Amino acid sequence: MTKKTTSEEIIDLDIIDLGSAFQYYVQNSPRKLNNIAQQEIGRLVRWIGPEREIKTITPSEIGNYSDEFAKRTSTDTAPQKVAYIKKFLTFLKINELSSGNLASHLRMKKSNVGKITKKLEETKGEQINLTEAGYKDYEKQLKDYKTEMPQLADEVRKAAADGDIRENAPLDAAREKIEMVNSKIYEIEAILKVANIIDSSSQGDQIVIGSKVIVKNHQNKNNNEYQLVEANEANPLVGKISSVSPVGAAILGRREGDEVTVSTPAGEQVYTIDAIK
Repeated sequence: MTKKTTSEEIIDLDIIDLGSAFQYYVQNSPRKLNNIAQQEIGRLVRWIGPEREIKTITPSEIGNYSDEFAKRTSTDTAPQKVAYIKKFLTFLKINELSSGNLASHLRMKKSNVGKITKKLEETKGEQINLTEAGYKDYEKQLKDYKTEMPQLADEVRKAAADGDIRENAPLDAAREKIEMVNSKIYEIEAILKVANIIDSSSQGDQIVIGSKVIVKNHQNKNNNEYQLVEANEANPLVGKISSVSPVGAAILGRREGDEVTVSTPAGEQVYTIDAIK
């Protein structure tokens, strides 16, 4: 039997579980892995499970991890982080530790972090309409995030000083949180820079962005109060619905007393606009 000594060559070791493969990869990589590479591969290992038999890992699990990866990673750092993980998965395939080419199922999906920032870049500074309450809410969020930053930086320093960074889950979590908070600060600052505070009081008797309305559902006889807002401010939990949502699009431009029909997954729903505030 042939035994090789680098992570890019075929090895002949009794490696079965993912954790052992990760340890071998770190220790025998021809180039010393930097901290970020170790952290990203370590996250994958912990997500799947260090004791998991490598041959039982399925392509769909790697695809699911792509979704989790996108939720917490900014678009600026994603490509390099994906590359680190793919190299590890390729190492498993080359050495016949995995059942197939798992690396091909790790895709860099669009990140959920900074979606509005990306929209701002695409529109090249076009205005974003916000209600006065929405503008103030963004200001409060920005203040809270900036207040949180010194504490997060302190958590990173403390976690980095505690134990082996390759197995330091608190450090991974602290760095991940500070990256996301930084992204949110940038995103909110960009929004406020181009925000246009709308005044719905001078728009006559038609429903416009910013209008508060009461609509009656003919099917269940319930009255619902909504405020119509732009997509970036929408929050159905507090009654703010987007102007591009099914109900929002149907009532935009309508007047008190109008009846609208809305297509939903449950079928068509009929509403009457009872009041506009």
